[in-house]
Amino acid sequence: MFDERDIWVKFCAGEQAAFRELYDQYYSRLFVWGCKWLDGDAAFVKDHLHDFFIYLWEKRSNLSQDIQVSAYLLTAFKRRLIEQWGKQQKLTDVSSMMDLSADDNEEADLFDTQFGRVQAAMANLSPAQREVIEMRFLQHLSLQEIADVKNTSLRTVYNLTHRAISQLRQDVGKKNILFLW
Repeated sequence: MFDERDIWVKFCAGEQAAFRELYDQYYSRLFVWGCKWLDGDAAFVKDHLHDFFIYLWEKRSNLSQDIQVSAYLLTAFKRRLIEQWGKQQKLTDVSSMMDLSADDNEEADLFDTQFGRVQAAMANLSPAQREVIEMRFLQHLSLQEIADVKNTSLRTVYNLTHRAISQLRQDVGKKNILFLW
């Protein structure tokens, strides 16, 4: 079982295995979080997510050990992402985007809850359905591209996608299904 506080303390102490565990546990969550904030600019988010983990590793000895790890990572990544986005876009006033109030912990908790529900629902899908959904919504491949990669017919990919989305709607709810994309 993943004990985030214990892993965080070990990470701050410089253990590479703890760093890998944090990376494995939070990469997808932070990627989805970043895409949500930047309206799906996946390439930008992916680049800066890697930079964010490098930044954490470099600053690990200065980080507080008594934190709520999930909320801290989401908030810190959001700040760095918006800062980098502002630099790239050469925005003169990024402060309007950086509304980082005390509600960040609540927002992070809500995001964690929704993300957990989606992960649980994804775990209920068949491996083929899960693969198609990940290719479609995380890798942004077209149905034809998925069919080509899987070496199967377009109709098979369509059916897998349809059944997977129907199952996700049932498990997660119609309102929360938009959380996927």
